[in-house]
Amino acid sequence: MGYAIFTARKLMLTNRIAQLNFRRMQLSQQQQTLADNAAKLERAIANTKNLFSTIGNVFQMGMTMNQNMNMMLLSQKMQATNGDFNDPTIRAQLQNLLATGLNGGNNFMSTELGMSLSLMNQSIETVNASKLQHIKDMENQIELQAKSIETQLQAAQKELEAVEKQEEKECERSAPKFA
Repeated sequence: MGYAIFTARKLMLTNRIAQLNFRRMQLSQQQQTLADNAAKLERAIANTKNLFSTIGNVFQMGMTMNQNMNMMLLSQKMQATNGDFNDPTIRAQLQNLLATGLNGGNNFMSTELGMSLSLMNQSIETVNASKLQHIKDMENQIELQAKSIETQLQAAQKELEAVEKQEEKECERSAPKFA
């Protein structure tokens, strides 16, 4: 009768240990998946930053080239008119160049398109930061679950060892003794 009790208890503990090991493996897989997702998201964030930077640089360069072209055209007109500032087209172009230069016209980010591009970049960064934080929170939850399972696993293994020792003692005590 004693052997049946020990065997049943050992089978229950062995089953429990197997279940805990399986759950630990599942948590490890979830952790790996979250790490992969976080890495993909960080690469996407970097690509988005590069994209917005490139767009800003292209527009900035275009604005600078446009301003330089206007300066060259104005210079050519001034040479053609021998420096006559009374010509209305020269005067208008000169005022336009001075106004855009003084109002930050050669800074793309001060334009309406630049500001909307900046706002869009900030909103995307905010969304991505919240996604990263959510992934980190999930990783922390998985780590807590893994610690709990590890504690349960150690307790089950110690109990199994205790049952096996008790079973050995019971075998020695119940064995027939010959004189």
